[in-house]
Amino acid sequence: MRMDHRVRSRFAGRLGAVAEGEVVEAVAKDAGEAPVRSTRDRLVDINTAPADRLKSLTGIGVCYAKKIVAGRPYDSADELRTRGILPQHIYARLTDRLGTGQS
Repeated sequence: MRMDHRVRSRFAGRLGAVAEGEVVEAVAKDAGEAPVRSTRDRLVDINTAPADRLKSLTGIGVCYAKKIVAGRPYDSADELRTRGILPQHIYARLTDRLGTGQS
């Protein structure tokens, strides 16, 4: 006799457990508005963001956050790569989420 095994995440079986993005979209649909972007998806200003906000980005830890803060100000986000503050592979993942607050 073969038994089917199901793999569940820790939260999948809990009543009312949904991902953060699903809640935002559900509330926006009920209100008839466009979904609000979560904090994780917003553009981060590398000239003014605190180290804690920088650490929330994928691939940025304590050391990289300190290097970014110490190297301020930046004219463009590309300077993180050209100055050697971030390696190319991490910068490539974050290019669409980094900004300098300049037009």
